Amino acid sequence: MNVALIFGGRSPEHEVSIVTAHQVNAALAETHDVVPIYITKEGAWLTGEKLKELSTFTEGNLPRAADFDTVSIEFETHAKFSVLPKRSGLFNKKRELPIDVVFPAIHGVHGEDGSLQGLLELIDIPYVGANVIGSGVGMDKIMMKAVLSENGLPIVPYIPFTKHDWDSASDEILKVIEEKITYPMFIKPAVSGSSIGVSQAKNESELRDAIELACRYCRRIIVEQGIENGFEINCSVIGTHTPTPSVCEQPIASTDFLSFDDKYIHQNSETESISDDKSEADVTSGMAGAQREIPAPIPEELTLHIQNLATLTFQVLDCAGIARIDFLVNEENQVYVNEINTIPGSFSFYLWEPVGISFPELVSQLVNLALETHHEKNRLIYSYSTNLLSQTGASFAKLKSDESQSQETV
Repeated sequence: MNVALIFGGRSPEHEVSIVTAHQVNAALAETHDVVPIYITKEGAWLTGEKLKELSTFTEGNLPRAADFDTVSIEFETHAKFSVLPKRSGLFNKKRELPIDVVFPAIHGVHGEDGSLQGLLELIDIPYVGANVIGSGVGMDKIMMKAVLSENGLPIVPYIPFTKHDWDSASDEILKVIEEKITYPMFIKPAVSGSSIGVSQAKNESELRDAIELACRYCRRIIVEQGIENGFEINCSVIGTHTPTPSVCEQPIASTDFLSFDDKYIHQNSETESISDDKSEADVTSGMAGAQREIPAPIPEELTLHIQNLATLTFQVLDCAGIARIDFLVNEENQVYVNEINTIPGSFSFYLWEPVGISFPELVSQLVNLALETHHEKNRLIYSYSTNLLSQTGASFAKLKSDESQSQETV
């Protein structure tokens, strides 16, 4: 089976996506034919066997469009992926790229937010993960909280507003925030991930600075009530109609909240990035190697409660495939749904290994779920035959006749 692994993308989490994709490629390689499709930061779609090698990304600059074959999507009698060789010639003609299923591995905007899923729906090809609605609502923190609240799931108090609102009436917005939420607060871009653009504020000055930072990443901002002396618990869920929760984990943060460095850079005092001189083993184990306790050191009753909330969140947002739901827990063990990740880093395989599911088994299961979901969707009726157009034609003909008679009368 040919699996198109799409990664990179026009997203602040571009480098994180590269790591995830190489983890998935290693897990799929033994049982599937992986077709790498790398989307550059500028939006070019590239393919080639060298994109399966991590050294292509860690040695010097990121891949350039000029050095690889490019990928396009053509809409004919059936939509298809095509490859245009980087060098034209008699034996380098455009050819169809055989793909049976797509495995999106793009985190954040332009990949996890429903935009890529919408494209895949249009070309009617199976793909791993949540559909357009589940992806879009799950990515948008404001919309997600509105849906969760409507369905009775616990969330912390929050205030949403836009960059335009902030630029035109910042003092009024600050007043509303401080009336409804107490410090500490967390300020986030509504559409972002990996804690990029996220800040904690303990006073008005920090709140202003945090909002200004968040506005650089998104036109819509959300301010949330912080939980003092609380902690985070995460739980993954897999499936479609009857999803199954994983074991729970407790991430260990170096500060009051999990920063980008906490999630992906684990070299103690060092701050290395994917472009630094690191071995493939180091990088591909990175996101699975964050400081965390698995299973989470919490009472069994609390574990079961969180697993139930994770499953409900997954279902309420109409998700499929796999997701990771992050929770906040206060000193009284009250639990709040914080957010959902429909394309979680490393696809949360480390939360399934404790129950005997290896990473290769996990990604194979995700591919199978994608095929089942696509088959079920294509059993629906998407056309409806009526005589509407013939009636409309007769109506237009009568209208023209009436207009002609009216003109003759005049």
